[in-house]
Amino acid sequence: MLRIINLEEIQTLLLRVPGIVEQNEQRDPRFVPTVKTWLTQLEAVLKNNHLPTAANVAALRANLISTEQGNIPAGITFNGRATKRKVQQATASQCISQSVEMISGTIQKDAERVAEAQRITRQLVSIAKSKGLITETPHGKNYTSILNAIWTKMSKDQVLAQGVVSIEGLVGPNDALLLLDRTITADK
Repeated sequence: MLRIINLEEIQTLLLRVPGIVEQNEQRDPRFVPTVKTWLTQLEAVLKNNHLPTAANVAALRANLISTEQGNIPAGITFNGRATKRKVQQATASQCISQSVEMISGTIQKDAERVAEAQRITRQLVSIAKSKGLITETPHGKNYTSILNAIWTKMSKDQVLAQGVVSIEGLVGPNDALLLLDRTITADK
């Protein structure tokens, strides 16, 4: 189970793909090095989060490195002459496509779990505000203690208690506070 901050780190890397693809579209000579750097960063993030797909990304990166050494990967064909640049660009594009598909599949359940926790948190915060349990937006030195106090009030309320348990079950107590904070501050 990925923590929210780790999930968002992976999602941020995925959001860089449109810019990388645009480089390819503009025939930017930095396209292949950019893909290689992106794969390296993605691999490191996956490895830090103990996700076995890091090995798959490393294999894709190795495939790209192989093209830099003059090899043509299996499954890549060309109309006309296969220049080194064409091979590298085609391989880099293939690496991006395969990585995005693989990583999206890997994080899908975590993204759905967090989205469900966010949805429940929004509902609970709305109810808590209407009941007068949330009267101030956390700020200053006591930020965490105010959030903890709000969470405690919500967990002791008969109407909200089951939702609090659901959120903690979905994302854990630390990420539950993170969602509470984001929901309260988003509604300012």
